[in-house]
Amino acid sequence: MASNGRRIVSGATDVSERSVLNCSELPEHAFDGRAPIWWGNLLLLAIESTMFGIVIACYFYFHQNFSYWPPPRNVPPTTYDTAPDLLAPTSNVILLLLSCVPMYLLDRAARAGKIKAVRIAIVVSIIFGAAAVALRCFEFRDIHFKWDANAYGSIVWAVLSLHFAHLITGTLETAVLGAYVFVRGLDAKHRVDLTVTAVYWYWIVGVWIPLYAILYWGPRLG
Repeated sequence: MASNGRRIVSGATDVSERSVLNCSELPEHAFDGRAPIWWGNLLLLAIESTMFGIVIACYFYFHQNFSYWPPPRNVPPTTYDTAPDLLAPTSNVILLLLSCVPMYLLDRAARAGKIKAVRIAIVVSIIFGAAAVALRCFEFRDIHFKWDANAYGSIVWAVLSLHFAHLITGTLETAVLGAYVFVRGLDAKHRVDLTVTAVYWYWIVGVWIPLYAILYWGPRLG
């Protein structure tokens, strides 16, 4: 037992002699690849990008099964020129591209911890987001087909609705963070959240460019 006691004491001595790393001064939150939420957001966007790839594949599958694309409208007034209007979607593309400017400024201000600049940029970003949501409602009107009219109407409504959901989500997320910043101020955790929101918004804008070209210019060029 004595020898066992000596071994225990010896083991305790070994533990006490181990070096201990002081982590008290390390930051609790980090930006970009050092933040878990950053990677979670990127994986989410990868999944959503795959989803859009699937629905666009369905769009082209339906396309090859129709002699006319978009198909003729068989309700009065009957017409073969059923391509969607360009005014609202083109205006929205321009608006979305411009919205990246205040979102970029929001991202930079959040990284620098400049609360006044964050508040200004976040208000402007919310206004741009709300305007994009409103314009999307006009896009639905200008398709010329309801979702249940035919395969073309169904798939175009599906693409627009899926992206519309992201527009609403991105705008609401920015609004919630904006409310927090105005009420509670700007802490380290929410600075990271703002930069992640900016990346999400860049993706919303970026993924819409090819979708816009396919849905609105494809029928005219094909």
